[in-house]
Amino acid sequence: MVPQVYPSQQAKVDSVSLALKRLLRSKSMQEGMAARMPGYLAVAIEKSNHIMAEDLIREAGYMLPQSDNARALLQSLLDHTNEDAFPIETIEKLMELLNETKEEKEMSENKTHDNLMEAFAGESQANRKYLAYSKKAEKDGKLNAAKLFKAASDAETIHALKHFEVAGKVGTTVDNLKDAVAGETHEYKEMYPEFVKEAEAVGNKAAVMSFTFAMKAEEVHARLYQEALNSLDETEEVFYYLCPVCGNIEKARPVTCSICGVPGDRFVKY
Repeated sequence: MVPQVYPSQQAKVDSVSLALKRLLRSKSMQEGMAARMPGYLAVAIEKSNHIMAEDLIREAGYMLPQSDNARALLQSLLDHTNEDAFPIETIEKLMELLNETKEEKEMSENKTHDNLMEAFAGESQANRKYLAYSKKAEKDGKLNAAKLFKAASDAETIHALKHFEVAGKVGTTVDNLKDAVAGETHEYKEMYPEFVKEAEAVGNKAAVMSFTFAMKAEEVHARLYQEALNSLDETEEVFYYLCPVCGNIEKARPVTCSICGVPGDRFVKY
């Protein structure tokens, strides 16, 4: 009987697959030798090697039906058999089921990836939202609520980081810096200019200022990310100073913020 759902076949590198195949040949030889020997011990050794050989076949990718090797084997049987008694219809049906399983798996993986990214976005927003709530509660003197919001904010960060990692979005430092440059550049060149225009059109001055500060800060961020990318192999330590009002970042403490005018002594050192 063929089960409806099979466990996932893990990816194997060539060196691992070759090692498994060598072990398979060794276990098969030992099984054959034991089969020619008398006594219960020989029978036990034969069965033991048979079981281990099956495990090796499976792990090498030749037993789980959804593996490409298994599909290729079945297809070769269909292509080269001339036997009247060969169960062609059964093999064709099995191939059809395996192809459906593969397509369903790919669709499921795509959906899971989308779910991970949606969860990442939701948890990221929750993190910032609860942090804002924590600051408000602290300002109102509700310290217990403030602590709870802060703890929940940190918890959402844990969730968001794990979702992002599992989705495969954390690359090499070079790739991450390039992605950061692209993201910040999009924000200050395309996203925020449109937001500013729309806020100006409706006369929302607070939104205009918020968008403008962010737009100018993102341009600085893009430049700093590019500088970090260009000097990634340099070992001299660099310090960064963050404006707590507009998000501007400088490599030296300024007299005042070049974007919002906040005094430099309020900048946070990193």
